[in-house]
Amino acid sequence: MLVVPKITSMTPNNAISRPPLQGDPIGVPVDVSCVFTWDKKRAEELAYSWKEWGCPVSIGGPAYDDPGGEFIPGKYLKNGITITHRGCIRNCPWCYVPIREGKIKCLDIKIGNILQDNNILACPKEHQNKVFSMLKTQKGVSLRGGLDARLLTDYSIEQIRSLKLFDLWTAYDSDDNKSSILAIQKLRAAGIPQNKIRVYCLIGFDNDTISMAEERCLKVLMSGGMPFAQLYDMKIGTDRELREWKALARKWSRPAIYRSFLKKK
Repeated sequence: MLVVPKITSMTPNNAISRPPLQGDPIGVPVDVSCVFTWDKKRAEELAYSWKEWGCPVSIGGPAYDDPGGEFIPGKYLKNGITITHRGCIRNCPWCYVPIREGKIKCLDIKIGNILQDNNILACPKEHQNKVFSMLKTQKGVSLRGGLDARLLTDYSIEQIRSLKLFDLWTAYDSDDNKSSILAIQKLRAAGIPQNKIRVYCLIGFDNDTISMAEERCLKVLMSGGMPFAQLYDMKIGTDRELREWKALARKWSRPAIYRSFLKKK
């Protein structure tokens, strides 16, 4: 039985996020999987509850520095999501992937239309070609892991254009990450619509400020991408400052909000 701290759009349909109830089977093995460190307390509470119910319990996941292994479709992520490698060549200070998973390790390619790879463009060309060949058989393809803007070539753009694309994701994490803006512009020039170019925008990391973060999100929008703000630290400054950061993250992660805001301007 898969137990998670909270149900999201990524969790399998058979996952539950509650303690045991009357009528639940006793003694069934329970696997508690936790993705985010801020959910660890809830995950451990659930693990304790199910153990008290008489179930053998294991607990793990990315929040516990699980390095991952061969990807099993539908086990920890909903059907349709696939992961074809572990690790990353980068050492971004805000990311735990290189620490948990090390450098690139290619996996057996499992069929899916949502690619959740850390850095598919850093994989060997042969592996990339096999992945794109698989994706060409799928509808509504989403490149969700985040395409590394520094590795986006004309060849990879042609591969992307050959897909039945729902959306793709890249990232704009800091003011000196100019390759991200160039990548957005190249994707738009290749005919990919703005509403399909989604951009993770890290905010609240290190010495970031509200004005700097908002300027990055606006730059993404004006360059032809759709920003999706991701607040790094949920414990920033005072309660008032945290509310301001959360409001900014909410505004710049919902197109209906920031588009209406721009119209008012």
